[in-house]
Amino acid sequence: MKLNDCYNFNDFRKLAKKKLPSPIFHYIDGAADDEITYARNSSSFDDVDLVPNVLRGVADVDLSTTIFGKKLDLPFYLAPTALQRLFHYDGERAVGKAAKKFNTMFGVSALATVSVEEISSMIDTPKMFQFYFHKDRGLNDSCLERAKAAKFDVMALTVDTITGGNRERDLRTGFTSPPKLTLSSLSPTASTISASWSNGDLEPSSCLPP
Repeated sequence: MKLNDCYNFNDFRKLAKKKLPSPIFHYIDGAADDEITYARNSSSFDDVDLVPNVLRGVADVDLSTTIFGKKLDLPFYLAPTALQRLFHYDGERAVGKAAKKFNTMFGVSALATVSVEEISSMIDTPKMFQFYFHKDRGLNDSCLERAKAAKFDVMALTVDTITGGNRERDLRTGFTSPPKLTLSSLSPTASTISASWSNGDLEPSSCLPP
């Protein structure tokens, strides 16, 4: 299966499962405990209908909308996702370029693997910083000051992560952060990722000193 064989979300998921080391795929694909909320959230999209406007001209189709006071050319934005360079060597750099190409908002996780300064230098489209409140108040201040200095437009405060979720898939596959090699996760790709993390190439950097 190749990228050109992907025609929908499920096709991309199948390709990712084939290409990625099992622990990384299940880190992305999984959720906490029995994943009941995950299943409900996914199935809720089945209850949404797109109602078209009929007998309308299509010469000038306008999908633009305003989110958080920012005009976007698409009616959705790219949500924050942690540790993106675990599953693609460009990580946040590639997603940022896609956001710029289609003029939509790019959400950046506090656990991003590219600094807010670098992201800001790459794109001029609206940017959201997803902020995790940390017990280290100095780290909190540094994160917010750097995001502000990097001209991020929106700050999203994450309030539902008082403690980490009991991610049973990760327990089964041996996934940890930073990655550690186990018999269940050993593969050439996993070895490369673990080595890259050890060298500092993949460490979360959006909130660390640039």
